[in-house]
Amino acid sequence: MKRLCLSLLGTWFLLITPVIAQGAMSQGAPAVTLSADEKAFLEKHRTVNIAMMVEHPPFTIVGDGSGNGFEHEVLHLIARKTGLGFEKTFGAWGDSFRRFREGEVDVISSISYDENRTDFTLFTEPYYELPIFVFVRDDFGDYSGLEDLAGHKVGVIEEIFYANDLEAAGGMELRHYGTYQEMARALVLGEIDALVQNLTNINEIIKRRAYTNIRIAGELSLLDVGTEDLRFGITPDKPELRSIMQKGLDAITPAEWSTLTGRWLGMRGEGTHQARPAAIRLTDVERAYLDEAGHIDICIDPNWMPFERFDENGRHDGISADYFALFEDALGVDFRPLPVETWSESVEHLKAGDCELFSLAMRTPERETYAKFTDSYIQTPLVVATKSDVAFINDLSDLSGRAIAIPALYAFAELLREDYPDLDLVEVTDIDAGLAMVRSGEVFGYIGTLATIGYKLQTEYGGELRITGDSGKSWDMGVAVREDRPMLHGIMQKAVATITEEQRRDINNKWIAVRYDQRVDYTLLWQVSAVFALLILAGGLLYLKQAGLKRKLESAYEQAERLAVTDKLTGIFNRHRLDQALEEETRKAERYEETFGVLILDIDHFKPINDRFGHRAGDTVLREFVDVLRHNCRQTDILGRWGGEEFLIIAPHAEKATLLTLAEKLRTAIEATTFRDVERVTTSIGASVYQHGDNPDTLIKRADDALYEAKRQGRNTLAFR
Repeated sequence: MKRLCLSLLGTWFLLITPVIAQGAMSQGAPAVTLSADEKAFLEKHRTVNIAMMVEHPPFTIVGDGSGNGFEHEVLHLIARKTGLGFEKTFGAWGDSFRRFREGEVDVISSISYDENRTDFTLFTEPYYELPIFVFVRDDFGDYSGLEDLAGHKVGVIEEIFYANDLEAAGGMELRHYGTYQEMARALVLGEIDALVQNLTNINEIIKRRAYTNIRIAGELSLLDVGTEDLRFGITPDKPELRSIMQKGLDAITPAEWSTLTGRWLGMRGEGTHQARPAAIRLTDVERAYLDEAGHIDICIDPNWMPFERFDENGRHDGISADYFALFEDALGVDFRPLPVETWSESVEHLKAGDCELFSLAMRTPERETYAKFTDSYIQTPLVVATKSDVAFINDLSDLSGRAIAIPALYAFAELLREDYPDLDLVEVTDIDAGLAMVRSGEVFGYIGTLATIGYKLQTEYGGELRITGDSGKSWDMGVAVREDRPMLHGIMQKAVATITEEQRRDINNKWIAVRYDQRVDYTLLWQVSAVFALLILAGGLLYLKQAGLKRKLESAYEQAERLAVTDKLTGIFNRHRLDQALEEETRKAERYEETFGVLILDIDHFKPINDRFGHRAGDTVLREFVDVLRHNCRQTDILGRWGGEEFLIIAPHAEKATLLTLAEKLRTAIEATTFRDVERVTTSIGASVYQHGDNPDTLIKRADDALYEAKRQGRNTLAFR
């Protein structure tokens, strides 16, 4: 028996290892020895029909209609070793399963063993096994087992083998979906509260669709359900076909399995290396064009993570930056991003000829008047973000007459005005400005890509805003080259066309990957997955056994774990860690009948600082402001960035008097400090202490109300509630 198994190594990263059957250890491609009955079957049935899922990444990806993916290459190897041909048909799992059960096809792929299926199925041994997980949105809350799904809507695939077991577990409302894509989208947009599915499928969809608000809550725990084992199923009237296919599977060599897993499942065996950019075949004229240019000036969006931005050192960062690093290596040319503060500036620079292309842009009729577009290399849905208490929005027409923020000169602004003329669209400079207006109530919602909104909600707006609607549209983004640069457009089209699935996977693993709920000790995997992926790719199982690499892994993990709870700009705790600390202090206060205090500090008139001196100066002010707080806080105080120019201090064991003394000390220290770029900065402070029955939200609400009271009093003061 030969199969692939997915297992958990420790509790913090995933590793897939091949298990090879005896008798299949040679490195060649052994001819399969068939019995007389099997040969007779092949004489009559050179081709059999097989039902496969229409979209089952990375096992089946239909694409051009012919299909590719892990299972397709397995079938190709079986065909080469046995002489058996396959005629493929595609459909949703439920449809394919019904067709197979009713005898309309000879074989079905991706079927898992279930005793109830043995009457109409002959199973091969599994060629892939993996555990099943419960996936939830970030706002789901605690999950410790299936009992936490009681009263919730839970998505499953039609005819999945464990559906009856979930029904028997009781308490949840199961909703059945035809495809993984439909089910994942329903979870992202709030139509369901959780879904149950294997990691590989959902993680692939998360990366392909740039979903950023899904996490793993825990592994499925059902008495009679272990792993999802993928097999080929054959109709009972063709036992010879089953034995032929099993012999074909058994004949696949370790080297062939290694190639398959490296290409489709993100694993590499000993002696393999990370993929290098493929050479791009340029004409002599194209090569001369690049040689003469020397470098290419490009325009990017400076605040559009995880897609792209300028980091604090002014470097191009994000998904598009990694793709352009590939293009640089493959083309041998230097791409130089033009420094800008907003996307609108980038648009004007391209039109003026100051840069030659957009690194990432969507095709629109207006843009086609001045730019030519390559094929897309990134796709992501377009969604609506509102305050957390807003009900789900079924359609953009539901927003008619409401003020909706959109970034100025973004592609979807042009398209939405054409498709939804009744929308009251309010142009803003960037996503930060738009979400801030939603939070303050100036607009009802903000429309943007799911990846960028999800990124911001995780890092800056936890609990205040959420995704409540789906536009029904997606962004398909490629490189946009100035219309008068046809030679460069042809070169970039070739560069985009050479991107391999392996390269896409490596980049997506770095920026967009499924995350594990801390409560099941899969702590912050999404922020360290790139570290482990690179180490796994470079080393594999054998290297993990070496003590030197083990020390490097542990060191990298510890460093990444620190970074995962740290605000990158200021080096203090981020919102995620502060939320954890508030929960911890609240529990301690309840248990031991103690108290603690919180201070919310807001830098007065911070926006004019950015407007007058620039965002770089603003960043410097934030860092210097934090330095003052660090030097004046108590050792036991917990300091973090609450969002934007707001900071939170949690003061354990602090009564009202102690808290106000600390607040006044911080206020006067800030007022007395000479800041490098802007000289004088002041702060307003809101204070509150824990009261019996408080939860983190009620406590923060009082401190926030106090902060606004301090601002109404003229700023540079403090207030208590």
